[in-house]
Amino acid sequence: MTELCALSGFYSPAQRARFLQAVGRRFSVRTFTGEADPAKLAALQYAAEKVALPGVRIVIGKCEEHKLYKKLPGVPAISGTGHYAAVIADSAHPRARYHAGISGEAFVLEAVSLELGTCWIGSFKKRGVKIPLKKNEKVLAVIPFGTFEDKTTHRKRKKLTDICSQDPAQWPLWAYNAAECVRNAPSAINLQPWYMSFAGRTMILQKKGMGTRLDMGIALLHMSLGVGEKDHVIHWEEGKKVASLLAEDQIL
Repeated sequence: MTELCALSGFYSPAQRARFLQAVGRRFSVRTFTGEADPAKLAALQYAAEKVALPGVRIVIGKCEEHKLYKKLPGVPAISGTGHYAAVIADSAHPRARYHAGISGEAFVLEAVSLELGTCWIGSFKKRGVKIPLKKNEKVLAVIPFGTFEDKTTHRKRKKLTDICSQDPAQWPLWAYNAAECVRNAPSAINLQPWYMSFAGRTMILQKKGMGTRLDMGIALLHMSLGVGEKDHVIHWEEGKKVASLLAEDQIL
């Protein structure tokens, strides 16, 4: 029997419903118009504790943008907010990097539900993170957040048939929705490094190309959310196969 993923049953139905509603409204924001007000900041500080899986901490900090974010050619600088969330993984936990992707994306979706903008940043100035770390901990990513002017443009996404082994239009609706939810997931430099297959009642999420464990954790949360209210369990797999999701009418 493969190892049960900690994501199975971790988030409440209310959390999952809130996350799923936020999926379609999430997009990366790099230019902010201001910081979160005290009420929303307090809500996010509370959420940061509630969304973190084992081996992960999410800690909110504040830093001047030029001290935390690197300037990258052709990429707009992060500006307009000093608030960020540090996604911290404990290397002593074997699944910490996957858990960091799941937990960090749950935090992102909580922020979106509060009408705040976010952006995953994997390349940053380590000295800018003034958060004490425990033994074996490492900051894997930072997520700036704040208010923004909605200038949503069409997000570039691969076709479902490019990231699925069969035509997902032939799959059950829950599996199709899960695949579509993964298609909307963010990834490093928008590589969308995942591949899905379906057989019987099981979906398989597989790493493709240069995807990281952080990327795959994000995708795994999206896959679970896309299933909706249908009962399901998730098990870890080995090699390029990251995880399997078994959906049933009732989990006994």
